Amino acid sequence: MNRLLKYFIFIVFCFSSCLPFHAFLYIVPDQKDIKRFKHAVVKHADTCFEFPKIEKNKTIFVSNWTYKTPLSKMRLEQFLEQQQCYHFMVIKNDSIVFEYNDKKLKSYQPSPTFSVAKTFVSACLGKAIEEGYVGSVNDLVKNYIPELNYHKNFDLLTINELLNQKSGIHENVNHLSHTNYGKIEKILPKIEFDYKPGEKLEYVNTNFTLLGILIERATKKDLYQYFSEKIWSKIGTCDSSVWGYDYQTHHTRAFSFFGGSTRDYAKFGKLYMQNGMWNGKQIIDSNWVKSTTACINPLGENIGYNSGWYIGEKEFGDYMALGMYRQQIYINPKSNVVIVCIMKFDYRNLPLRWWQLLRQISGQA
Repeated sequence: MNRLLKYFIFIVFCFSSCLPFHAFLYIVPDQKDIKRFKHAVVKHADTCFEFPKIEKNKTIFVSNWTYKTPLSKMRLEQFLEQQQCYHFMVIKNDSIVFEYNDKKLKSYQPSPTFSVAKTFVSACLGKAIEEGYVGSVNDLVKNYIPELNYHKNFDLLTINELLNQKSGIHENVNHLSHTNYGKIEKILPKIEFDYKPGEKLEYVNTNFTLLGILIERATKKDLYQYFSEKIWSKIGTCDSSVWGYDYQTHHTRAFSFFGGSTRDYAKFGKLYMQNGMWNGKQIIDSNWVKSTTACINPLGENIGYNSGWYIGEKEFGDYMALGMYRQQIYINPKSNVVIVCIMKFDYRNLPLRWWQLLRQISGQA
């Protein structure tokens, strides 16, 4: 088969499948998505807060091992170079004690953090409940998205089950294609279930797409705008930030597609470490922060996942926002440490023992 014929068949398949063309062109999200797709600007604070920085990076060692590589000890800088890290920042007692940036990156551009955005959605939901736009996490989703009325499971599906990945919703290529690249509202009449809500934990991006729509319907504001007005602009953020936006059906791409700077991500971590308080003002309700970062999630389960956050063991008290390829906002309240880690999009980073590595670093910061 010649090349021209193959190309013709590919084009016919794209159009006949009813999926967005970009879904075929860019199958797996990566760093370049920030430039490829349309975004909305997330307004930063009017006054920039700068973390004080010590003159020289603190000397920190890590012991790294995976199921493929033996135990080895090395300086943190060496480890980050080996793992092709883009940005790494350690905040201890509100000061930068260690910072690493890839020297190949000559100018600032927002760093995408993929599913870290889910923690931003979680924070927005807490704010919407606090302000009375949403009743509680026990409300039925269909009360806010009435189109969801064609399956018996919608009579059971609560906000809490979306938030904690127990909706039972079936994830498929069609959903992912439209929520990533196409018209978000196209998924609303086509949702199917694998399980009864509350029956089984299964990580599904559609859950947070629906939460985004729900918050937008309840507040009558775009999610990116609500996040900026109520949270991001209130915590001394400095740099240009963006959030993927569907300009056809007018929705923020809630489950992913956020891009910002290392120091601004650290401020979000600091906000949570301070139980939602910033500069003497309560930005997010402290009860919401505590309940959504506790070992026991609002469904009464200890499963290491709570409302968009990944939760460490109770003895450590740490937790993190986590994105594809190990973009991380790690928070260790006992050590008063926040770590932001933006790794290269490389599957070799995935098997590393990140909880242990980040705890090692916290203990030496």
